[in-house]
Amino acid sequence: MRELMSYLPENYPASRETVTFQEALQPEVGVMWAARDDLLAQLDPWTAEWGLDYWEAALGLSNGQGVDLDVRRRTVVAKLQGRATTTPEVVKNVAETLLGVPVKVIEVFDEYRVELEVEPGLVPGAELPRLKEQMRQIMPAHLDWACVIPVLAQISLTPRVGPRCSEVTLDPYRPGLPGIPAGMTSWLGCVASVSTLPMAEREGG
Repeated sequence: MRELMSYLPENYPASRETVTFQEALQPEVGVMWAARDDLLAQLDPWTAEWGLDYWEAALGLSNGQGVDLDVRRRTVVAKLQGRATTTPEVVKNVAETLLGVPVKVIEVFDEYRVELEVEPGLVPGAELPRLKEQMRQIMPAHLDWACVIPVLAQISLTPRVGPRCSEVTLDPYRPGLPGIPAGMTSWLGCVASVSTLPMAEREGG
């Protein structure tokens, strides 16, 4: 907050009348400066709060009332980034902005597909539906896309082998088991499969 006395010549603080007058005005001026700073903050999606309603309306996004503030900001920024020609760099920027983690874009040319490989650490949440919506808008109609999310799956298996039977059963979940790297593939924003082999192959390659 700016002090009114700082705008006056150096000899003015010696005047009790002037100091009293400026101190009386200072609270009102402080409110005005705070309102100005708040308004300017709404012009930047990364700092906007109530201004996000106007950003979403201007960009044709669904109103995000009730959604986490950070997710709404990322959605607006991703929408602005996706207004250019769709390239791997644009897709990468949009995905990283929405998900908040590094993303590797893999183009599978012979299958007309783009994979977004997310670095470990992402906990799927409200960002994925927003990513799905954004990708549908920026991706060419002839291209499919998938989001591959590495996870640590805690699984307990019990193999049974005998002369007449051989089976593997999945035991009830028990906390504290060591994590097994697994790849969760989300096609067009919907989880399709979870397996350990794809991630092992990726790490080996």
